[in-house]
Amino acid sequence: MRDLHSYSNEYINQPFESYQVEYRKRLVVDVIQKNKHKTILEVGCAVNPLFEFFTNFELLTILEPSKLFYDKTVEDIAKLNLGQKVEIFNNFFEDALEAVDSKQYDLIIISALIHEIPDLGKFFTRLKELVKPGTVVHIDVPNGNSLHRLLAVEMGLIKSQMEMSDFNIQFQQNRVFDLNSLEKLVTDYDFNVIEKGSYFIKPFTHAQMQKMMDNNIIDTKVLDGFYNLIKYFPDLGSEIYINFKK
Repeated sequence: MRDLHSYSNEYINQPFESYQVEYRKRLVVDVIQKNKHKTILEVGCAVNPLFEFFTNFELLTILEPSKLFYDKTVEDIAKLNLGQKVEIFNNFFEDALEAVDSKQYDLIIISALIHEIPDLGKFFTRLKELVKPGTVVHIDVPNGNSLHRLLAVEMGLIKSQMEMSDFNIQFQQNRVFDLNSLEKLVTDYDFNVIEKGSYFIKPFTHAQMQKMMDNNIIDTKVLDGFYNLIKYFPDLGSEIYINFKK
């Protein structure tokens, strides 16, 4: 069983993750704007819920199991006066309430999560129950074929890019995905893939990237360049995504 208290505190103190989140959410917002999604379910928001980056929706429902993240998000909803269009429940997705089941969502966002879930069978069975015709599901996870993991292989730090690293273990992650295994997971549950890919080239580890930012070796302009480099290296992004329907 996952230790959510330990995970929450580890996550808050994780180097570079705040920058990674910016590009992760940029991708999600692009999906929303391209498809004009108005009713959205966000599964797990951590410390950076979608509404910090985008508010042009009719309804955002958030499921967040961590009490620490839940409490912070409740405060942020009140500060931004978003109570009319944002609701949050302190629940695991697998235990989602009837209030969630009764809604028709245009988009379900499952971001930076499924590699941490112990029982993917239970999770995806629940997802199949919740997804209605027309609903798009967006999943993103770290990429086993990320440039920085391939570099680690060539340096002899890990034997395979799909090997569990110390970082994976520290953050209670259960598996490493590449695009092929992520797509197989989705299609095994009879979903139809709409779009897939990787994004944001990250040549070094989170800790190394943070040191370079702290010492002004690189800045956000360089990070934007890494994000845009994906058109030259489409499979080597730090994270991968897949969008699918029933």
